[in-house]
Amino acid sequence: MFFHAVCPSLITLNETSGVITSPFYPRRYQNNQRCSWEITASKGKRVKLVIEDMNIEYHQTCVWDYLEVQGGSISGDGTPSGRMCRRLMGSVTYYSFRERLTVLFVSDYVVRYRGFKATFTQLTLEKLKIYMHM
Repeated sequence: MFFHAVCPSLITLNETSGVITSPFYPRRYQNNQRCSWEITASKGKRVKLVIEDMNIEYHQTCVWDYLEVQGGSISGDGTPSGRMCRRLMGSVTYYSFRERLTVLFVSDYVVRYRGFKATFTQLTLEKLKIYMHM
């Protein structure tokens, strides 16, 4: 399993599974961060991303600090996910539309919170169908 906790700029992760976190998680993240990860699955596979813990500064439209997952959806029905900025109770699972999922974490210059921790795994299309109840 791969673990990555610094603030990369669109680093590509192609391991079969791993963990990504905001900088210094579970301590407070730094101000003025822009971290991005591109999780790439093997050909014909999909990415499953589970946000296990998240506490990010809240704003109604998530303009200050936020976590954004691009290239997938929570429900798997094709609806884009958008930005998240809040304290997460439980977990949230994303599934990629294709072989790639991009995760973006942004913090502004004022308030700092704990941040986030997420795990990713590659899924075959058969396992994806089981998870999606198709």
